[in-house]
Amino acid sequence: MADEILSFRDVTKTYALVGGATHAALRGVTADLHGARAVALIGRSGSGKSTFLHLAAGIDAPTSGAVRLLGSDLAALSDRERTLARRRAVGLVFQFFHLLSHLSVEDNVLVPALIAGDDLPPVRARARELLGRVGLADRMRQPVQKLSGGEMQRVALCRALLRRPRLVLADEPTGNLDDATGQVVMDLLLRMAREEGSALVYVTHSRDLAELADEVWRLHSGVLEAP
Repeated sequence: MADEILSFRDVTKTYALVGGATHAALRGVTADLHGARAVALIGRSGSGKSTFLHLAAGIDAPTSGAVRLLGSDLAALSDRERTLARRRAVGLVFQFFHLLSHLSVEDNVLVPALIAGDDLPPVRARARELLGRVGLADRMRQPVQKLSGGEMQRVALCRALLRRPRLVLADEPTGNLDDATGQVVMDLLLRMAREEGSALVYVTHSRDLAELADEVWRLHSGVLEAP
């Protein structure tokens, strides 16, 4: 379909363990994400949530089955092609922010554009616009380490959205924040993804935060249970 963002078809991911044993992190997962919808991915620790996100981003490849991003089979691409596809189409948000402490707030937001070699004047304007939307316009020249945890995650949201990705993947984006701050960050992430027309898949252990999504997908021991 024209609005297909992400598709998993009978995806299994198996890892080799010490001694010749194997572990199936995902088993026969089939799922489809269309349009600018928000999906909460839930499940116990070790259920395969991070593996799902890594496959969706093209960071890893499935052992069997197919993962399609915007209609392209990621397994059919070379490592470089997958990297370029990820840069073009995917924004990533992490639990521990992964900001560069020696850079300013604004420069942290600009990192994806600098890596991609984008023309700086328009993306700098874009970064400032995003920072204004999350209430950090007056902090953009400050060193990022002077920010609170919630402010750092807001910077990370801006970085993820900088290049207008079709898909945003967030791995426990509120997991390093207190409940009140986490609620603020999650509300911002959902609102901004919808405003930008980006699909969103976010991992959370919070039932309250999961209920904010359009859909909830549950993983149990590597198997995606039907909604």
